[in-house]
Amino acid sequence: MSDNQCDTESFEEIEPSCWRRKRRKPKTSRSCRAGLIFPVGRIDRFLRKGDYAERIGSGASVYMAAVLQYLTYDLVDVAGNIAAGDHRVRITPGHLHQAVSNDSELQSLFGGVLAQEKDWPRNQSAAAARKGKKSSKTVRAQNAIAT
Repeated sequence: MSDNQCDTESFEEIEPSCWRRKRRKPKTSRSCRAGLIFPVGRIDRFLRKGDYAERIGSGASVYMAAVLQYLTYDLVDVAGNIAAGDHRVRITPGHLHQAVSNDSELQSLFGGVLAQEKDWPRNQSAAAARKGKKSSKTVRAQNAIAT
């Protein structure tokens, strides 16, 4: 979300046709009111449709959005440091895997979901195509056509 979407001061108030009515306040999302980037309304909808409990408080979705935003920020921050250490600009899944495996708190949170994979499989044909080399499949296909 950009800053101007949550900014209520930039709203130009429209004069009501009847002076007895109160002026309407601009609509602000719950994410903006909480100062979050993650969507509070969407998380609230998922909590209510998920049938997790009979009653769900209004603050539950705000709290959950804040926790998810914090965890995402922490994971991307650690993975970004690892990518910068490898002299890379982009964060790859391998950087995320290494970030989770290096941090004990993230490792206990994910419960070994990402720790099961030791080595990330590489697509040899895509790597060979980038380097200008032919993969074994293309060589076999060309040999089959030639014969």
